[in-house]
Amino acid sequence: MKTCLTGKRRYRNRLDARIALANTRRRDRGEKRAYQCPGCHGWHLTSQTA
Repeated sequence: MKTCLTGKRRYRNRLDARIALANTRRRDRGEKRAYQCPGCHGWHLTSQTA
């Protein structure tokens, strides 16, 4: 898994990020959504609301 300069995990597309989000919800990690990073153009997970 690659990381961004922010240190967050980088997913290559929205589908991969949404699958990861579904898996983290099972473990109750607090991530709420996926978003596309303007810096690396990959996708990240965040606990912030839109």
